[in-house]
Amino acid sequence: MKVIQVIDTLDAGGAERMAVNCANALAGKIEASHICCTRREGLLRNEIKAEVGFLFLNKRSSLDLWAFRKLLKYVKKHQISIVHAHSTSIFLCTLLKIYLGSKIRLVWHDHYGKSEFLENRPKTILKLLSGYINGVIAVNQKLAEWSKIHLECSHIQVIRNFILPKTRKPRGFTLLKGSPTDFKFICVANLRPQKDQISLIEAFEKLDLGNVSLHLLGKNFQDDYSVRVLQKIENSELRDAIFYYGSQVDVDAYLNEADVGILSSISEGLPLALLEYGLAGLPAVYTNVGQCAEVMGDHGIQVPSNNLAALSAAMRAMYMDPDLKQKALSFRDHIELEYSASKNVTEIIDFYQSS
Repeated sequence: MKVIQVIDTLDAGGAERMAVNCANALAGKIEASHICCTRREGLLRNEIKAEVGFLFLNKRSSLDLWAFRKLLKYVKKHQISIVHAHSTSIFLCTLLKIYLGSKIRLVWHDHYGKSEFLENRPKTILKLLSGYINGVIAVNQKLAEWSKIHLECSHIQVIRNFILPKTRKPRGFTLLKGSPTDFKFICVANLRPQKDQISLIEAFEKLDLGNVSLHLLGKNFQDDYSVRVLQKIENSELRDAIFYYGSQVDVDAYLNEADVGILSSISEGLPLALLEYGLAGLPAVYTNVGQCAEVMGDHGIQVPSNNLAALSAAMRAMYMDPDLKQKALSFRDHIELEYSASKNVTEIIDFYQSS
C-alpha cells in the first residue's frame, strides 16, 4: 500500500497537524508514505519524518495546471494507490481521481471546524465531487452525519484525531514570559473567530487573582479578528500578564511550562489542542462543543461556550484545586490510552483497505 496525504498548507493548524501525523505514523507500517503540500509550506515542514516522501506544488490558483501535472507525475512515478485528501485539498485531488480513475482510491478527511454551524456549510460543490470519493473520514459524528445526508459517498467513518508523542529536549531557558512563579493558563488555537480568544481574555480579566498569567499560541491571519485580539490584549488592564507568541511548531515545549490548558471555542471538530494538553500533562478547561466532551471524559472542567462567568469560574477552580497534579496525570493516561497513534492508524489502514 502506497499512500499520499494532500494538504493545502503546512501551517500549524489542526488539519495540517493531522496530515503530518498521518504521514509520519504510516511510515514503516505500509509500503510507502508520502505527503504533498499544495499551496504554502509552513512550520510543520520540519516535523515530517525523513522516510516520508515530500512534494510541494506551489499551487498559485484554483486551476493551476502546472501544479496538477506535477502532482500527477509524482503519483505515477511513486505508484501511489491511495490519495488521502485533507479538507479543501479535495478539489485538486478529485481532478486527479477523474484523470486516473480506478488506478487510485480517493479518501477525503473532513476536518471542518464549525461543526456547531453545519446548517450554514456550503455543500453544492462537495456534493458534485463526492461521486468520485471512495471514502470519507470524519473527525466527529456530526460531520459523519452531515456527509451521510449530503454526499453521494456511502463509505463514511468517524476516526479520531490522534497525536504523536515527542521527545522532550532539555532547555537552559524558559519559553513562557512573565514571572516564573506565575500560575500559567495557556491556549493553543489559531486566531479565528470560532476559537473565541476574546472571551478567554475577558474571562481572565475577571479572575482578580495575583500571580497568574495567560499565554496564547496561534497563527495571526492579519485579518479583522486577529487585529481585535491583539488590540484586546494591548488595551487590557492586565496586558502585562497576557502574552501572545504567534504560531509555534514546538508547542509541547510551551505546554510543559504551563499549569492549565484552555479551549474557549464556540465551535470545534475534534481539537488537537486538547490532545496536546493531555499528552503534556495539563488539566484543561474547555467549552462543550464538537467532540470536546468525548475527548475529555471526566477529566477537566466543561463550560458552555460564550459564557464569561462560567469560564472565569472554571479557571479560578483550577487555580484553587489542590489535586491539580493528580488530575493532570489521570488526563495524560486517558489520552495515551484512547488517542494513541497505533490504535487510530490501524483504523485508518483498515479504512483504506475497505474503501
